[in-house]
Amino acid sequence: FNGLPAEIVAIIIKYAAEPTFVQDEDFHPTHSYRTARKLCLVSRTLRHFALPIMLHTVVLDYQNMPAFLHALRMQNEYAQTHPALRFEYTPHVRNIWIGPCLDVCPSDAPVDSSLTSEPVSDLDLIAPVLLGASSLAIYFSCLNLLTSCIERAWTRMDKNIDNGSLPLPWKTKTLTLSRMTSDSWEMAKLASGSAFLASITHFIALPPEEHDALLHILLRTKRAIGPQNYGTPLWMSDVPWNSFEKLEKVSLVFPRVQLPFDMFAYNWRAEQHAEVLTLPSSMLKGRRVPVLIRGSKGTEEGSLDNDAVLSGADCISLNDVHVAVSDRPVLFCGCDICLHSDWEQVWASGLQAEGKWGL
Repeated sequence: FNGLPAEIVAIIIKYAAEPTFVQDEDFHPTHSYRTARKLCLVSRTLRHFALPIMLHTVVLDYQNMPAFLHALRMQNEYAQTHPALRFEYTPHVRNIWIGPCLDVCPSDAPVDSSLTSEPVSDLDLIAPVLLGASSLAIYFSCLNLLTSCIERAWTRMDKNIDNGSLPLPWKTKTLTLSRMTSDSWEMAKLASGSAFLASITHFIALPPEEHDALLHILLRTKRAIGPQNYGTPLWMSDVPWNSFEKLEKVSLVFPRVQLPFDMFAYNWRAEQHAEVLTLPSSMLKGRRVPVLIRGSKGTEEGSLDNDAVLSGADCISLNDVHVAVSDRPVLFCGCDICLHSDWEQVWASGLQAEGKWGL
């Protein structure tokens, strides 16, 4: 860099530090951050440039969650011992993916340290980071982690409330839930959870549960629904849609099935192209969840396409839905460990971004 202006050096460092979520066979979350991590070790100045770029999109699973929690503990200790080294993560994290967590969820047990004035739990450290992101993706089985973070932030806000109104203690606008199942949605029964859901503007569900994906393939193959129709997943009836007061759009993912389709030759563990359906929230709020997203009337086949079977209230017209097809195939069926790398790439590559519809 000898002789280069500082502004040019900063541009080069930021370009090199940017994580690449390329969808290939060798993808692993830690690989995406490898260059940025090395740059952080060169000098304090390069660390200052590289860290914000690295933290823009954070992908945490059961393997790298412990390392991220350790990094947060280090920043907390630096605040007491080496303030010049401390870096505040929260303002720089814009997108964060959590899960599958398995048994490594952050604990609310205080962690003692000889360097800090008082013990702080991992949950206390990660809650501001998680809630400070504008786009949050989390496995549905890890939803209790999000609920705990929301309740913690809500309680502290409530204690500090005065005569004026305080802003909500989270910035999340896009909520992505992975591997959705039917659930009682305890979160919506809490004041904190209800307020959180009310602030979401875009709800994304990916990937679907295994049985939902297989059912869609079977219904298409057996022509129980038309070639342009999509049966809405059962879990959608359990979602408290009316709690999503500011919701504007909902995105659903289905395996792409083009007829004729040989069900006997189908390998359910093979990758498939995906279709992303994005529909306006008005189709779900204040009404019964439709059982079918239906293509143009008069061009479909199948018993469920008959007006005698389904009323208009049971259907959403495909004319009201934006459909996008993935550029590459992804896994729909398999264990969580196999699935998560495919779908976290899909998410990190921009599905969560405003205005983006494709995978």
